[in-house]
Amino acid sequence: MEMDKQMGAYFDQVPLVGTGLDSAADIGGWLTSAPVHALVEAFAEDAEDRELVGDLMAEKGDVAERLARLDVFTDRWDTRQGLERNQAAELPLSPDQEELALVAAEALGMCGGTRLRFDQYDHVLMLGGLIRACLVRTAYAAHLIRSGQIIAGSVTALGGHRPFVGDEFALAAEAGAPELSEEYEAMDFGTRRAFGLGEPETVEGEESPLPGGTWGVRRYRTVEGVPVQVVAAPSSEPEKRRADTPDSYAFFADQIAALRPRERLLLVTTPIYVPAQHAAAVRMLKLPYGVEVDTVGNDPGLVEGAPAQKFSATKYLLEVRSTVRSLRRLEDAIR
Repeated sequence: MEMDKQMGAYFDQVPLVGTGLDSAADIGGWLTSAPVHALVEAFAEDAEDRELVGDLMAEKGDVAERLARLDVFTDRWDTRQGLERNQAAELPLSPDQEELALVAAEALGMCGGTRLRFDQYDHVLMLGGLIRACLVRTAYAAHLIRSGQIIAGSVTALGGHRPFVGDEFALAAEAGAPELSEEYEAMDFGTRRAFGLGEPETVEGEESPLPGGTWGVRRYRTVEGVPVQVVAAPSSEPEKRRADTPDSYAFFADQIAALRPRERLLLVTTPIYVPAQHAAAVRMLKLPYGVEVDTVGNDPGLVEGAPAQKFSATKYLLEVRSTVRSLRRLEDAIR
């Protein structure tokens, strides 16, 4: 860790896991990185926690064991407790802990600045989420294409049949779509608005009484002829839960894109979710299909009508936890 006289502590940027030649080595580097070490040290509460601090830096125990211990450690940051992210409570953080969480998040790639490696991608994916994400990510993907920064062979919005909660109804009304009440419809609305689309060319899917059994695909085409799909994937455990990000990746790879080795994929999300969602993409797309994957966060404030979104220190700690859990699954898949 280095010190800035005016801004306080800061860290060197930690490479995004899965962007190097060896994803397993990337995970090891992430675990021993200065911001991860500092976060564990700042939130350690007992002798077992302090032992973890030393073991992370000394690389004591294999990667899987250290990830598992770190996963347990991050339970103290889980204020969601099964709720949606916009319903999560705030942690009672000290000023030092709050500042550390913010600068660590920046070093871990959660505040933007990820780079496009290519100027042409076979597939551009926009990941769903709360309504703000459904509007901003689709607008940013359209901006990347419209501004000529990238050429896209196809565009796919991946959402799910998740009912709105909390302030999402008010945000939908502010966006001019008070009729929206769930994520998939919001993704469809955001995609149509961002890409100037009319009615879908085809619609397919099926309804299910199971929590994660309903799925749907709406297929469009831009005036330039680029195919655009809005997809709600089924869950891999439909009787238990709705589809998660890995479920959406798998459905896209097998049913929508028929991925082939060496194709290039660009995932567009919100900066705070880049590390966790990229690790999932490496596990679900790069490893099994041999494709190249980039993940970028929308440039805050760049798209008109989408002001920069501010996240609290608690929200960043929640996504550090999500990253740890995503890395555990990736490490397991690599082994």
